[in-house]
Amino acid sequence: MPQKIKATGIDRDDEFAIFKKRIAVPEMSSFETPTKSAKNIHNPYDFKINEIVKRVTPELIDSIYSGQGKYQSPRVIKDKCIKGKLNLTIFDLTYDKVPPKPKITTIINYLYACSQHTLFLPTVRTALFKEGNKISDKRFQQYVEMVEHMITTTENVGNRLDFIGTIPLLAPKFTRKMVNLYADKGINSFAIDCGIKDILNHVAEFRTILSEISQRMPLENSFIYACNLGIPRYEANTARADDFLSLLAYVDVLGTNFKTRGWTGESTERRAKQFVKDRLVYKVSNYSEFCKERNMSTYQAQRFLYRFNYIEQLNEAHNVRDLVGEEKIEVYLKKKNGVNEDTKKRLGSIAKNIKIS
Repeated sequence: MPQKIKATGIDRDDEFAIFKKRIAVPEMSSFETPTKSAKNIHNPYDFKINEIVKRVTPELIDSIYSGQGKYQSPRVIKDKCIKGKLNLTIFDLTYDKVPPKPKITTIINYLYACSQHTLFLPTVRTALFKEGNKISDKRFQQYVEMVEHMITTTENVGNRLDFIGTIPLLAPKFTRKMVNLYADKGINSFAIDCGIKDILNHVAEFRTILSEISQRMPLENSFIYACNLGIPRYEANTARADDFLSLLAYVDVLGTNFKTRGWTGESTERRAKQFVKDRLVYKVSNYSEFCKERNMSTYQAQRFLYRFNYIEQLNEAHNVRDLVGEEKIEVYLKKKNGVNEDTKKRLGSIAKNIKIS
């Protein structure tokens, strides 16, 4: 199986779960982690990973399968690739149940045609795993078989791309199956889809994934990307930046969010969230107030916050990267008053409970 993404550990922190790694990919210069990926950012900021996210519906796949109807050609999607970047084409499937094998084959063939360096196995919605309101062993096994079919189908026709194995953040009994499937296939690049869950409230599940990977291969030689990371419920006017803090949980690349939190039944106004790097929190306010203060439309405010948060987190991720091996991360966190002792303890437990070879 091709392995185009080569990860090499350079240094690590003694107390927190963070590696500095060098990632080498053909046709582009190598880069170091931790870092942050970008989506719809075209200015020449110092980013190395470009996300091309496409929502894939059953209707779209039916159109491709039947040869009827309109859909984006792979060429149009690949035109969004940026030269010199690690381009990740990400299909976010909206199926509520696993489709039949002919449709699975159509999905993976379309994804392959739209991809450049990697074959990022699709993300799915949680509903696909559920019978009623609960995740069932039967439905999850169907998902495992779907992913295995995608891998086998691609390998049988001559694969030139490097798989990235997607792992949904679920209970350990489910995620172990995914790690073992990928490791058995020789895959050493992983995407943890957090489904808008914040990792500090799901430390056990997150730690299990990392521990299982570590048991099958050296963590310093694996590539770990995480997307759809959530933050805690708002506390007054701030919320801890748990998405950014995932970089202290052996995450190499902090991905973007392309999913939304499920409706809770509460009627609340959407909030504007602005990253504050000096505290590692988000400043939270009502969108209407945020727009009024800055004389912006809602669209302008959304674009401003997306770019502002992206640039601030990218630069802060690189600040953390440069500290690894030079200064203890504990010293860095002491300067961030949005990170309390309990948070540091929970982050530290990830490193303490995962054996590094």
